[in-house]
Amino acid sequence: MKVESGKGQVVVYSYQRVWIEDASRFKFWVASRQIGKDFCASLRQVRKRINVGGLTVWIAASDRQSLEAMEKVRMHLDALRTKFEYEEIDFPKYEEKARQVTFSHNGGRILALPANPDTIRGYTGDVVLNEFAFHRDPVKIWRAALAIVSRGFQLEVISTPNGQQGKYWELARKLGVPAIGGSPRGRWQSDVWSVHWVDIHSAVAQGCPLDVKALRAAADDEDTWLQEEECVFLADAENYIPMELIVASEHTEASIDLPRGFLDGPHGDLYLGMDIGRKKDRSDIWLREKIGDVFWTRMVLGMEGTPFNIQRQQLFEILPHVRRACIDATGIGAQLAEEAVQKFGAKVEPVVFNLENKERMATGLKTNLENRKERIPASAAIRRAFNAVKRYSSPTGHFRFDAERTEAGHADEFWAGALSGAASASGPALTSEHLVSREVCAAAQMSGF
Repeated sequence: MKVESGKGQVVVYSYQRVWIEDASRFKFWVASRQIGKDFCASLRQVRKRINVGGLTVWIAASDRQSLEAMEKVRMHLDALRTKFEYEEIDFPKYEEKARQVTFSHNGGRILALPANPDTIRGYTGDVVLNEFAFHRDPVKIWRAALAIVSRGFQLEVISTPNGQQGKYWELARKLGVPAIGGSPRGRWQSDVWSVHWVDIHSAVAQGCPLDVKALRAAADDEDTWLQEEECVFLADAENYIPMELIVASEHTEASIDLPRGFLDGPHGDLYLGMDIGRKKDRSDIWLREKIGDVFWTRMVLGMEGTPFNIQRQQLFEILPHVRRACIDATGIGAQLAEEAVQKFGAKVEPVVFNLENKERMATGLKTNLENRKERIPASAAIRRAFNAVKRYSSPTGHFRFDAERTEAGHADEFWAGALSGAASASGPALTSEHLVSREVCAAAQMSGF
């Protein structure tokens, strides 16, 4: 299928054409990653609003994904040479924004919003629930979406699987989607729903230029491949941190690489956690900055197979700037933790992992995520590490927290982040230097930082 635009013709694959041309009121799509589902779903809404006006409410899993969806909408409109006005809408009490385009010729609108039950109510029109398996508060989002479309409008539910939990999984099971993947059907009708299925193999068979062999070889673990590419609904009830909670905490201003000059400039209180490994696991340093009551990740440094003298050098360059640090002193990490205490004193706390303190650290990090007090980078590796940790009951009444060891690690980023969280839970009195930095940072925050 070729779609005409002001810049020529855009070729869409067969499964994209089927979705674009499907005018069913209720549509459900189980789709692999990177097959162009957002491209064609946004193109469908652009074409509809140009032709018939009205409103589309696009509800994304996060603020970042909401912005990316609107960028695709604007790209389509530029290609179609359609005049429009663009605006960003702030919500009092919330960090997220709404993004809206309004068409000059008929007043049609496309409104992109992050998934927040408190900000999506009050609209009437078509709804797209994009990456619905990763929405926070999915039941509340679902109820709000049904209210928006109640007067005869369309509802489109689109996502890659995210385990056997949540409203998306409930709908998939009800609509006859196979939990183990490999659907022999690409489309079928289930009651009022038009169901679409496209895993990586069927996408390639219909023209999508993905190198399945290379992607399979590059996959970090079997679960990632099965869920992200083959659309398997993994049974992950034991996973302690649900994926939608992780995605909801991602923010474009959080960073994996330490911003240039950050440590030398004004900053808020810094807290460091270091999980130490050498042969089987890598070492990770997680650095967080506290602004108000929110912790912003400023660096996640992974060191795989790195000699201890290099690890020491990296750690000791950062420690002078932090208020408090917790360092893994279990086994091989004991010496590095001891040296850090000798050089930097009481602000460094060695932590020997045991059932009790691992439970306390894991619980603290999850509570912060639930309370929206963490801003973390959008990273597939971090998502996997956080989601990989499982909670098991122990005979002593405590819970045991562990993750399967894979080529991607042993949830190393999670434990580095949890150690950083433990460092921020308590600490010594601030020095005068810290107080100056904190005041400067607070001023920057008030000015819109």
